[in-house]
Amino acid sequence: MRGRINGIKKTYILRGLLVSLSLIFLIFLFFDIFILPKKTLWFYCFSLLLGIYEISKSRLFKLDSGFYLGNFLFFLGVSGFIFTLTKTANFWYLYLIFDFFLASFFTFIVCGQYFHLIFDYSLFFLLVFSTFYTFSIITLAIFIAFLVTFLVLFILIIVLNFLRRKK
Repeated sequence: MRGRINGIKKTYILRGLLVSLSLIFLIFLFFDIFILPKKTLWFYCFSLLLGIYEISKSRLFKLDSGFYLGNFLFFLGVSGFIFTLTKTANFWYLYLIFDFFLASFFTFIVCGQYFHLIFDYSLFFLLVFSTFYTFSIITLAIFIAFLVTFLVLFILIIVLNFLRRKK
């Protein structure tokens, strides 16, 4: 049957995963409150586990948008742990752009949607130029010039893609 994997319904697999991820989150929440009272890592743990759940659900039921959301939440959780524990929280926007970049990249790889590849290229250039601007390699005027150029090219590609689909 299409709704079963090795004779087990997909919804039962998803429920079992939800229960196990919820237990992991409760254990981590206890750890976060009583062992690490100065750190607030519960949100990143929640994002990470919710991302795992969404990725699993999207693969079981073949949902592309759920896969993108799951990847983004997963990478948001991972980067939240990284920038909190390594004390690089000043660069949170670079981590956020990188999370969108990775989510688009993996969605393109797994689902094969070319829109995510185009979006990924735009995010890559945004990430590179944001990093250059953050570390004072380029000036604000150069950063804005590159950003506007790539934004115009991205909009042009989307419009041309829609016009090509109408034919």
